[in-house]
Amino acid sequence: MTRSQERGRYDWPWRGGPAFVAPDGSQVVLRRPALDVSRPWSCGFIALVRGARRSFTVAEAGAFDWHATFTTIPDQVLRQPYNAAELIVGIRNTGDHPPDYRAAWRGPWFELHTRAAGSPDGISTVFDAFRLTDTPLGLLAQPRSVRQAQLEPVRVAKQIPGIGYLTIERPGASQISVPDFRGHLTQHGELWREPLGTGAQGRSRSDALVLATPTAISRLVAGPADTADPNEALAFLDNLSVIWEPA
Repeated sequence: MTRSQERGRYDWPWRGGPAFVAPDGSQVVLRRPALDVSRPWSCGFIALVRGARRSFTVAEAGAFDWHATFTTIPDQVLRQPYNAAELIVGIRNTGDHPPDYRAAWRGPWFELHTRAAGSPDGISTVFDAFRLTDTPLGLLAQPRSVRQAQLEPVRVAKQIPGIGYLTIERPGASQISVPDFRGHLTQHGELWREPLGTGAQGRSRSDALVLATPTAISRLVAGPADTADPNEALAFLDNLSVIWEPA
């Protein structure tokens, strides 16, 4: 595992790129002149696995080590070969409470993460519920049967350096709220401001921006180090095309 003294928080060699394949085989594509696509993609979804709802995240290879170095630092890490890939479990002891863990299936390009409290015993049966196929553009996670797993709508995310964190969902299944009044027309869709209120604390901008294109609903939120200029963020989205192509 790579330690923080060997590599900085923002110095990881992510794959990035302008396109990402979601677990169901559909593809998200970003298009814009001079688009910085160096930062990683990720994808979150909920699945009903063996009768229990679990949260999963697809992340680029190396994300487990990044989290183990900077966020959910484990007291113990277990590794074993698993289905032509690697199964990694990081366990954190929490004193008087049951331990919690992060488990990841790691392929050559992407990882599938899940977290829970308690013992990770039998965690491989959770991953067994999926037929996992890693590709250079994304990780396919197909339920082996409806009885074993059922996927709920996915949410794709992409970091844009200096601009913010972009989350992308499909129309009809989106949890991103789109206003019922006309927004600002962009080159590829329609744009609205969303005041963050108390959610703006620690962020460089006080508004989120919601972009609706024909096949996607996107929401841009600034981090603490992103530009504080709202016009720069507006100009970025004004020329951004977000396309969600079916599988």
